Amino acid sequence: MNNFVKRRTVNSTILLIAVLISWTLFSILETSIRATSFWSGWLLFLLVTSLALFNVRKKLSFLPLGTAATWLQFHIYAGLFSMVVFFAHVGLRLPTGTLEISLSVLFLSISASGVLGLILSRVIPVGLTTRGEPVLFERIPTLRMGLQQEVEELVVTCARDNQTTTISDFYTSRLEPYFRVSSNLVYHLIGSALPIRKLEGEIASMDRYLNESEREVMAEILALTQLKDDLDYQMARQMVLKGWLFIHIPLTFSLLILLVLHIFVVYGFRGNLP
Repeated sequence: MNNFVKRRTVNSTILLIAVLISWTLFSILETSIRATSFWSGWLLFLLVTSLALFNVRKKLSFLPLGTAATWLQFHIYAGLFSMVVFFAHVGLRLPTGTLEISLSVLFLSISASGVLGLILSRVIPVGLTTRGEPVLFERIPTLRMGLQQEVEELVVTCARDNQTTTISDFYTSRLEPYFRVSSNLVYHLIGSALPIRKLEGEIASMDRYLNESEREVMAEILALTQLKDDLDYQMARQMVLKGWLFIHIPLTFSLLILLVLHIFVVYGFRGNLP
C-alpha cells in the first residue's frame, strides 16, 4: 500500500508540474492566439498519438518496451494532461464547423470513456473478490461447461441407481438451460440475487419428491448451481471491463484520423503557422 501511495503521489506531482508549466507557457503565448493554438495543437496531437500507442504496446507484449503497469500509469496521467491541453487549445468558445465540432465531440467522448474505464478498473476487480475466486475472462466458458458436465454426470448416475427420472426431468426443464449459457447477466450488473434465490427455492421444493439418496445428489447439484452463479457474476462484471474498450479504442483511432485531417486543413487553408 505504501508503494501504491508513493507512486500515486509522484505521478500526481509530475502531472501538476506539467500542468503548471504548460499553463505558464500558454499564458505567455496568449498575446498571440495563433502561437497558442499552434503549440497546444501539436502538443495535443503528440499526446493523443502516445495514448493510442498504449493499445499497440499491449499487442507487442513480447518486446522489451517497459512494463504494462508503467505504460498504464503513463496512459492515465497523460490522458488527464491531454484534457488540460485540449481546453487550452480550444479556449472558452464553442467549436464551429463540422470538423471542429466532430473533433471536440470525439475528444470529450474519449475523455469521458477513459474516466469511466478508470473508475471501472478500480471498482470491478474489488467486487470480483467477493464472489468466488477471480478467474480469467477467457476461461469462464470452459469452467461453465465443466460444471455442466459434472451436473449431468450426477443426474445420469442418480437416474440409473434409483430408477427414477425425477431429478433428470427437473434438470432437463430447468437446469439445462441455466448451465448451457451464462445467465442473469443484467441482474449481476445491478447486484440483484433474485434469479439465483428463485432457482434455489425451486431446488428446495424438490425435496419432498426425493428419497435420501436423491437428496444427497440434489445437494451436490445445488452447490454446483451456486458455483455457476458465481461464474455468471464474474462474466457480467468482466464483460463491462472488456466492453468499454470497444468504445474507447475505436474512438481514439477515429480521433487520430480527424486530427490528421485537421492539420491538413489548417496548413492548407490558413497558411504557415509560426
